[in-house]
Amino acid sequence: MDNKTKGLVLVLCGLIFLLLGVTMPLAAVLKGILLSSSLILNVSGTVLLMNYIKTTKESSR
Repeated sequence: MDNKTKGLVLVLCGLIFLLLGVTMPLAAVLKGILLSSSLILNVSGTVLLMNYIKTTKESSR
């Protein structure tokens, strides 16, 4: 898998965890775990997508 696919998968999983954490009535510990994993997945997916954009831009020059 290239960086674009990995980044999109991570961001989508992060969004799913975010929606689950916000909509489901859970204990505070579980909600914290869901939201923190959502944050980590979204940030790492965004980094991969930014790297993909950077390499695509450099290769098109």
